[in-house]
Amino acid sequence: MILLLFAAAGSLHAAAPAARPPREVTVVATDYAFAMPDTLSAGPVTFRLKNEGHELHHLYLARLDGGKKAVDLVKALEAEGPPPAWSTDAGGPDGVDPGMTSLATTVVLQPGRYAALCIIPGPGGAPHIAKGMYKDLVVTGPASSAALPRDNGAPTIDLVDYAFNVNGHLRAGVHRVIVRNSGKQTHELELARLLPGKTPADLAAWAEKMAGPPPAHFLGGVSPIAPGHENELTLELTPGHYVMLCFVPDAKDGKPHLAHGMVHEFVVQK
Repeated sequence: MILLLFAAAGSLHAAAPAARPPREVTVVATDYAFAMPDTLSAGPVTFRLKNEGHELHHLYLARLDGGKKAVDLVKALEAEGPPPAWSTDAGGPDGVDPGMTSLATTVVLQPGRYAALCIIPGPGGAPHIAKGMYKDLVVTGPASSAALPRDNGAPTIDLVDYAFNVNGHLRAGVHRVIVRNSGKQTHELELARLLPGKTPADLAAWAEKMAGPPPAHFLGGVSPIAPGHENELTLELTPGHYVMLCFVPDAKDGKPHLAHGMVHEFVVQK
């Protein structure tokens, strides 16, 4: 039903519909599976990942074309060579410590089929998808024209080859920031809070083998997103020493982007 409002001069105006907030979905990760809906409606969805496993996990969403399924993407990722052209990295909440729930990450889902994956390597080096940690997600309904909200006063973070360009100051408190991939390769934003006395170099050294306890707490972030794509990340910052990292393998030499300098540290004061 359309509500019509009559102005004093007799002109006719249509009431603008109020913007709906994104739906919220909590995905539960265990070793090695996701508990999450099989279907969702198109539009903005705010995801949180609750890690009930004993290892680090993330929720990495990829949109699939050509009738492909999650198992097809898993097989393609296990083979040598570039990722398949029929898969587009869409983001989602990045890695979070066992026993913790990630920062909130909002993704605008379009109709079609998606793969939900965890490609973080386990203690033996094999990615979790090799242990069955993947799932199909079907997004239904008409295409969404919704856009992530823009707050002119909020920081934004551009992912480029190979840096995090932070526009604005990250202070203690809650920030809803737009994270956009402005580079030519897929990138991610993993946010870690360093333990007392630890440095970004300690974290980079640990990341080479991912053996033993990490020198930081992993809080979440934005899982791999394709060039030109964006997610909204809700940062909940307390005083401390933080690092943003990108672990995505480089298209040329296969080294993680952090090895090419894609590391950004910042300190949040009291």
